[in-house]
Amino acid sequence: MSSSVTEGEFVTPGENIALTGELGSGVAEVEGKIIATRIGIVTNNDGNISVEPSTDGPRELNVGDVVIGEVSKLQNKTVEVKILHVEGKPIRDLPADSLFGDVFVAEIVDRFLPSPGDALRLRDLIRAEVIQVNPVMRLSTKSKPRYGVLHSACPACGIILETSDSVIDFNVSCTRCDYIGYRALADDYGHGFIEEGHGLDSLNRGGERWSSEAEARLSHDGSRPYLSVLADYRRGEVHVTPKKFLGGGRSGGDRGGRPRREMFKTNCTLCQDDCEVPFKPTPGKPIRCRPCMEKVENGDVDKDSFAKERTVLLAAKEAAKEQMGFKLFIGGLPYESNEEELTAIFAEHGELKEVHLATDRETGKSKGFAFVTFASYSVGKDALPNLKSLKIGGRKITVQEAKERGGGGGRDGNRNNNRGGRRNNHQGGRRERR
Repeated sequence: MSSSVTEGEFVTPGENIALTGELGSGVAEVEGKIIATRIGIVTNNDGNISVEPSTDGPRELNVGDVVIGEVSKLQNKTVEVKILHVEGKPIRDLPADSLFGDVFVAEIVDRFLPSPGDALRLRDLIRAEVIQVNPVMRLSTKSKPRYGVLHSACPACGIILETSDSVIDFNVSCTRCDYIGYRALADDYGHGFIEEGHGLDSLNRGGERWSSEAEARLSHDGSRPYLSVLADYRRGEVHVTPKKFLGGGRSGGDRGGRPRREMFKTNCTLCQDDCEVPFKPTPGKPIRCRPCMEKVENGDVDKDSFAKERTVLLAAKEAAKEQMGFKLFIGGLPYESNEEELTAIFAEHGELKEVHLATDRETGKSKGFAFVTFASYSVGKDALPNLKSLKIGGRKITVQEAKERGGGGGRDGNRNNNRGGRRNNHQGGRRERR
């Protein structure tokens, strides 16, 4: 710390400052001397000695900033842009939450576009203005002539596209192949950072109707987000869209390769209003409409409402139980027993829904147990006491209500239950850990 600096000079941490006064930011007193604690410029404001940092703080994008970016993803109604540079600001890395911005289809060019893929393509370089920062970054390329595509490659063969007005509404073409297309051009397309534009944005034909030829090539049935980057470049703009990727809208069909989920009509168990859910409702399980879900999440549902819902759920569970029937486990059967014999015996006690005799997969012989399901839960439950004394083939059989998993009763049934219990516990533990 032998050197010393004075006001207005550049200083690094540990250097002496040959001034006296009150200590400000970026300095400290060590053994009676003022020492710099950061890199910067020494300042003296009315006796207050400080070191002002000479480096800029973290860059933050603001509304109105102009950026250069690369089209990184095409979606149905938006295009994702990777921001590469901010015009008029020092070249520094951007924070992670400012690396990408979205351009909505209505903010691309002053013409109707069904999809962003009709005016932008993957890897196009564009100039855009920041119109929103939070909660997501939003960009626009249509408010000024200098905004739009600066550089674009032919999706068919890869060379740089040139501007062209030979075919109406097709403003770029390839000099190697026969590709022609439309881009939302900036007025200095192909030139980049030239202050004065070349007026190429006039080829966008803003505010005009599309020609019949161009209209036929617009993505009315959905954009091209299903194409990979390689396929997008190899196949070009003219290709047959697979049927499964055609947009079905609200009338049905597939969207983006994913089948539309079947909706099931039901009633909200909390308010009893009609609603639809994308899964088959399970009787006795809560099913709530969106307003009721929001009320539950916000803690706006009182105890009385939950009590009424529990009453509804219990009634639904009992009603479903009656419809599902009453399932019995039958053990200790003679090996020569068959399903016809069991049906005849148990049908005397009520209408049957199903009779299943367990058999060996390889030999087809009986395993000595079966499952019998009565169509009515109440009928089967009332018949159970009388069935416990049944004998088949001179042997007293085991009759008891079947378990939900693995069967019940008898040595084989218990072993299945134990295995099922261990398996369920193990799987449940894994789910909890996830």
